[in-house]
Amino acid sequence: MHSTSPESTVQPELRDKTTNRSIKIGPNAGIFAVFIVLFVLLWVTTPTFRQVEALQNLAEQVAMNTIIAVGMTFVIITAGIDLSVGSIQGLVGVVTALTLMDPTLVSRFGSGAMVLAVLAGFFTGAAVGLLNGIAISKLRMQPFIVTLATMWAIRGLADVITNGSPIGTLSPGKPMAAARNALLQNKFTAIGMGYIGPIPLSALVALLVVFVAHIILSRTVFGRQVYAIGGNREAARLSGINVNKTLLLVYILSGTLAGVAAIILMSRLVSGQPTAGQGYELYAIAAVVVGGTSLFGGVGNVVGSAIGALIMGLIGMGLDLNGISSFWQEIVTGSIILVAVYADEVLRRRKG
Repeated sequence: MHSTSPESTVQPELRDKTTNRSIKIGPNAGIFAVFIVLFVLLWVTTPTFRQVEALQNLAEQVAMNTIIAVGMTFVIITAGIDLSVGSIQGLVGVVTALTLMDPTLVSRFGSGAMVLAVLAGFFTGAAVGLLNGIAISKLRMQPFIVTLATMWAIRGLADVITNGSPIGTLSPGKPMAAARNALLQNKFTAIGMGYIGPIPLSALVALLVVFVAHIILSRTVFGRQVYAIGGNREAARLSGINVNKTLLLVYILSGTLAGVAAIILMSRLVSGQPTAGQGYELYAIAAVVVGGTSLFGGVGNVVGSAIGALIMGLIGMGLDLNGISSFWQEIVTGSIILVAVYADEVLRRRKG
């Protein structure tokens, strides 16, 4: 029988291997160099990019994708995928808005309804992650199929709850309309559009998420287990790792972080919209693979994913500021994913 102590859950050989691996696949010089080149190029060629407002806008946009990408990094390191993170934006936004604008809660708790709304959104994201994790770890279903199904199902659930309409500002005839509107428009928006000095609050949240996630992946037993499962699931199981439990926690983490990003998005939109977040899963996957995480599992780093999100943000902003259609952004995003996956395949063949 295997020991259940934390340090004994990973054999020394496997622990050393995964630890070294996590160091090697950190934010490599190539990825960082691409970011620097894009930043300098945009700075030189686009005068409007040099404005403080443009940089703040970039930070706000990148923050949400970074938070989602961090959760996606954990998932992809285990050789999984989470296609539901975009739909979580819609469902969590709706749940958060409904809680925030509930007349009974506002009447009883006043501004405290904001805390309840954040908690409701937070746990909704975690619940979707739990659902994905149970299907993948306990029922042994393929992550792609499971999260594709939940992507459609929870988007549909958000539409059913709202009848396809946004949950936002109320007309004057509604109960406590003034108080509820003030809470939504004047206070809750600080989450997504507030600043601490010149720095957007959402960007600080993203930095905190990246820092904590990096510590978890690089310094904890759980992080080593995540790498081990992605490197060789059967070897990880034989070494004493509870694979099912680890996978369950990974998908809960992904859903929870998607929920955090959804709360920020809802506060920026000043409404809960069931259509919010469409395509966000692709931007998150693009950020992760551009950042150096292998879709085959076992290799990845959240700092690299954060840089990948910055690269995607710079490309999008560069196209916007130069008057290039948003349709081209979709073409560019798809092309980046294709090139990154091909590069990953080539590197894997060379190593293997």
